[in-house]
Order: sequence, then structure tokens, then C-alpha cells
Amino acid sequence: DEKPLTEPEEVFKTQISSTRGVQGNEVFNNALIKEPPKLFSSSSRILILAFFIGTLCSIMNGYEASLFNSLLQTPDFKDYFNIKNSGTWTGVVSSMYEIGSFTAFPFIGPALDTFGRRFGLLVGISILFIGTVVQGTTPETAKIAQYMGGRFLLGFGIAIAASAGPTYIVEISHPAYRGMITALYNTFW
Repeated sequence: DEKPLTEPEEVFKTQISSTRGVQGNEVFNNALIKEPPKLFSSSSRILILAFFIGTLCSIMNGYEASLFNSLLQTPDFKDYFNIKNSGTWTGVVSSMYEIGSFTAFPFIGPALDTFGRRFGLLVGISILFIGTVVQGTTPETAKIAQYMGGRFLLGFGIAIAASAGPTYIVEISHPAYRGMITALYNTFW
């Protein structure tokens, strides 16, 4: 004959000893006390180097945008490809970078989550390198299709690298510096 418990409080008293809520700042402060960051330690220097490698993704994106806008204003560039700085040609060539980026979007999330951020950086930068070679060898062939193909590859690669870079930086940075490092990322654009 078991006697049923009539009071719900009795059930909780017998099964749970105590519960304590934890605030986010409390956890952060405890982590800083247990393991304070040392900015100039050897492991911190490696993390700073990794941070600068991650920020190259932002630098690449900003540099390419600035460079192409400057090229469209350069008379030698327009004469070489026999173009005018208006109309459909400018729109299509400018858009190839964004079309490449848009094409990469379905692959970015699954690839970075499956293979990791460093792998994403490696793949994105490798595609950027190939796109740079394709676009850089255009003066030898003077083919506008080759130039546009290089811009497509640049867009595809930068979409992968620019998605992996900031995420990688946030994941590896010490919590004490995470906010500052995240804010610095976009200043390199």
C-alpha cells in the first residue's frame, strides 16, 4: 500500500535539492577570474595572427569593389576592351561579381557547418586565387568573357570566405576581446 502524495511540493522536495539561476555576466566574470587573458602570450599572438587572416576576407571584398570602380573610370581600361562607361556592358560586367556571390549562397552554410570555418577560408581563398589568375591573364587574350568569368569566380570565392572569416574570428577570440575584435572586422573593408 503506497500512500499517494497529496501535495505537489512534496514531490519536488524529494527529487530536486536546489536550483539556481545564472546570469550571463556572472559566467563571463567567473571565466575571466579562472583564466584571465594575457594579450602578449604565445597563444594570444597566434590568435591575433588568425584574426588578421580572417580580416583579409573583409579586405579582399573592399579592395575588389574599390578597384573595379576605379577601373571603370580609367581611359586605358575602356580603350583596351573598347567599351563605354555606360549601358548594358558595364552593368553585366559589374554584376558578374554579385552573380558569383549569389550562386555560392546555397553551398556556404552546409559546407561551413560540415567541414568547418578554416576549411571554408581555404576553399574561398583558393577560388579567389583562381579567379584572380583568370582575370589577371585577360590582357594576354583580350577576351571580355574571360574577364567576366574571373569576376564570377571572385564573387563565388569571396562569398565563401566572407562568410567563414567573421564566424571564425568570433569563434576563436577570447571572450574578453570578442566584442572589440568583431567590431574591428568590418573596419578593414
